[in-house]
Amino acid sequence: MSLDVESRLALDEDEAAVVDFLARHGGAVTTDTADRAIRWLSLHPRSAPTETYFVRLRWTSYPHAAPSVTFATAVDGQIGIGSAWPQIPGYRAPSDICMPFTAEGLALHPEWGSGPDAWTPSPNPYLRVVAQLQDDLDNRYAGRAA
Repeated sequence: MSLDVESRLALDEDEAAVVDFLARHGGAVTTDTADRAIRWLSLHPRSAPTETYFVRLRWTSYPHAAPSVTFATAVDGQIGIGSAWPQIPGYRAPSDICMPFTAEGLALHPEWGSGPDAWTPSPNPYLRVVAQLQDDLDNRYAGRAA
């Protein structure tokens, strides 16, 4: 899926803050060369710094819609493999994260479309999603899923 020009520009502009955040947490971001709507994250839980989790963020409209968020076996790796996922409440390996910062969670819970759980397109939703993933790994992590 290709992003429109506005989305690509906004995503690229907000990415600098994400790169900085991830560098401070031992992670990294890679832009998919075939599809600029996809970003790959490499993240590590604070309690298990040798564990690496690869996250695929797929945007459909940035910053207006939450991204699809899923885990993979590597950057550009297989999706839908349970052992690629961390054990975190609300993270349902190998399919989705049932939380309001993901497209999957918002699709399952239309009530999250308004009120305190509604998607907010500012100030930097890309950073907000990445910070939430890192916070979950640092504070709610219970190991690698089977």
